[in-house]
Amino acid sequence: MASYVTAPARLRATLANLDAGALNRRPAGSDWSIRDIVIHLVDTEVMRASRIFAILSADDPPIPAYDEEAFKRRLHYLWRDPELSLALFQHLRFAVGELLEQCDAAAWERTGMHSAEGPISVAELLRRGARHGEEHIEQVIAHRDAVGDPVPEQGRT
Repeated sequence: MASYVTAPARLRATLANLDAGALNRRPAGSDWSIRDIVIHLVDTEVMRASRIFAILSADDPPIPAYDEEAFKRRLHYLWRDPELSLALFQHLRFAVGELLEQCDAAAWERTGMHSAEGPISVAELLRRGARHGEEHIEQVIAHRDAVGDPVPEQGRT
């Protein structure tokens, strides 16, 4: 839970002092910019939060898969404001964290039926969310280093 709810602050620290050019540059060999990664994180979190809410409020709800490449292309990542996305990422993580703190053990084990993976529990969604945030924070740090921008000490994990 701690890793899940603190990821937005760690992500914000990794973005300190980056200008628009740095946010939009793609390192050699990458199809994703830092802006793309930040927007992806929030879009994924919107999906995760809705899945958790669905599982907690319904019996074995369907959990549709989604295509992150289609999200990137069709949801206008190039034009979306990373600061707004980061704020939404933080609010979603805090809201889901607050909700889950009120849940008993049985609620954490409730499941939905993922269209590609089968049954998935609230606990697993949280574990994946924490891991997903950590992986992409590391990716942002690597991208930031690759495009030659300064590395603020507080952004190191």
